[in-house]
Amino acid sequence: MGMEVVVADTAGFCSGVRKAIQGVRERLQENSSLCCLGDIIHNPDVIESLKDSGLVVTDRIDDIPRKSRFVVRTHGLQKGILGKAASKGLHIFDYTCPRVKKIHHLVTTLTSDGYHILIIGNPNHPEVKAISSLIETDHSILQRTEDLGSGAIPEPNAVVVQTTFNPDTFLEILNTIVLRTKKTLVYNTLCGETLKRQQEAKKLAVEMDYIVVVGGKQSSNTRTLFSQIRNIVPAIHIENATELQRDWFRQVKKVGVISGASTPAEEVARVAERLSEF
Repeated sequence: MGMEVVVADTAGFCSGVRKAIQGVRERLQENSSLCCLGDIIHNPDVIESLKDSGLVVTDRIDDIPRKSRFVVRTHGLQKGILGKAASKGLHIFDYTCPRVKKIHHLVTTLTSDGYHILIIGNPNHPEVKAISSLIETDHSILQRTEDLGSGAIPEPNAVVVQTTFNPDTFLEILNTIVLRTKKTLVYNTLCGETLKRQQEAKKLAVEMDYIVVVGGKQSSNTRTLFSQIRNIVPAIHIENATELQRDWFRQVKKVGVISGASTPAEEVARVAERLSEF
């Protein structure tokens, strides 16, 4: 008798990624000439599929020819890059996640209202780079409590957080900020869909012998999901079904399958099917 395989209800694309990928595929059907600066989502298999359909991915805006058709990745792009894209006459299709767009509007308004902005997130993540670029005054990016330093935190200040940031780390940093300030305005900009995915995954983990987390290795929300689950039950993070090894599941009777927000449902299904063969 084989293992029982349980797939999480939230597995597959989130709504923002689904809309972006559908949009890019529609644009490619209209005209196979389409460019993107950086990967539109953090999933190498999906990116390769889009490249096969004609999407050109580059790391330099200067490499994109004038008046090209151009898509903005789900994480958003820095203000200066968007300005350069406009100056080159690019035909822009903006697929920035709506939740990220809300943060853009927030920080712009809060900055004009005189708040010092505290961005909690990974300074190297494209979403955080895009948010930071919209703040023309001095601001802070905090990935860990140590980044606050020992000096006074400017006030009044306002907090936003990378949509896919680890919620436990967010609360840890936020707690330190609140204890060291008199006036802090907090906007919880964590993605609700991502939190729901994490909550379901934790509930599933306590019922399983093993969890398979499916998603890109560069995906922030997938890495956070994996870091949370591996503290509850044995788990592995893979990008696709070809990575699965029978030896991992010798003593496993029940295995759960969860995914990051940039993992297509089709890949989740392939993983579940492969596991059912073990």
